[in-house]
Amino acid sequence: MNIKWTSMTAAACLAMAAPATAQDIELPDVIAWSAYDTGSAGHAHSIAIGNMMRNRFGTTVRVLPGRNDVSRMTPLKNGTVDYCLCGIASYFAVEGVFLFATPEWGPQPIRAVLQAVGDYGLGVVAAADSGIETVADLKGKRVGNAVSSPAISVNMAGLLAFADLTWDDVEGIEFSGYVNTLKGILEDRIDAAFALTTTTVNYQIESSPRGLKWLETPASDTEGWARYTSVTPFVTPHMVSVGPGIDPDSPLPMALYPYPILVTEADQDHTEVRNIVAAMDEGFDEFKDAAPGANAYGVDRQILEWVMPWSDGSVAYFKEKGLWTPEAQANQDRLVERQNLLVETWKGFIDGAPEGEEEFTAAWMKARAEALEAADQEVYFR
Repeated sequence: MNIKWTSMTAAACLAMAAPATAQDIELPDVIAWSAYDTGSAGHAHSIAIGNMMRNRFGTTVRVLPGRNDVSRMTPLKNGTVDYCLCGIASYFAVEGVFLFATPEWGPQPIRAVLQAVGDYGLGVVAAADSGIETVADLKGKRVGNAVSSPAISVNMAGLLAFADLTWDDVEGIEFSGYVNTLKGILEDRIDAAFALTTTTVNYQIESSPRGLKWLETPASDTEGWARYTSVTPFVTPHMVSVGPGIDPDSPLPMALYPYPILVTEADQDHTEVRNIVAAMDEGFDEFKDAAPGANAYGVDRQILEWVMPWSDGSVAYFKEKGLWTPEAQANQDRLVERQNLLVETWKGFIDGAPEGEEEFTAAWMKARAEALEAADQEVYFR
């Protein structure tokens, strides 16, 4: 792993006096979390939040940057940090799938602390000169597939499902990573790919001779969305107002999932978690404009009924703010039951599991599916 400790030392010269309201929020002297690498949006968010924490509460946020999903999740698993500002891989870790369907991992007891729910979106970006107008038009077209990133591949599979298509209906062209798939559009090697609307390469596509077209996935297409979420249950309909080719005054109906997500383990001190959420809410105005997209952490933006269970500390604060609903509690209860079931199923599976890598993963996914079906829980990622 290529990771190193950094600290919010840039905030050291800021005033230390906390306002009176902050006296009710007790935080550790140091909070350690892993995050995306230096230069990423997630790292910039960490710095902005850390500056606020130091200025307002006298707490230092120490950040352990990691280049990939495993290097960000490992410090949380081994106790080096108590929190991770992670991506959708944290949900895959909860489910014990993809990179986490291995002997070293398995389903993890991870809980959400706070989500970043921004104005950006995700969907299919197509070259304007390809003639592709809808997701259905992807049939027979060249579509990028990032083979080293299950998150990218499964997101594209979900979008294809929206139009009742699969990878078998398109000409999948493999690339080594997410950004390279988008560069494939610039190089006329493919016609379309999965993308976050704010990725820098999208702006290059827009200004290139090929041009840029976003494919819509309107929430009104309920059958399409049922197919979509059967493959990628973590997405929700979203009106997207940020990105190249998108008029902020005329948002496009596309999709979204929280990114990044501040997560911790289920047994993390609930009072501490509650106080971290309270601190980020109370100090929100001090960091929301300090980094692009940092306004996404507002408590009023949280998707309370999502696919990852919340920390009990977060739930406590949402209740204080009057945000928690009976529907959110019912969803939480179901997800906690699911998480406990997966963890217990793994414990019963691991000792007698096959030794070969492929055999191990296949056997685990079969045991996982059987346990979920027996408990009347949805089976995703077969």
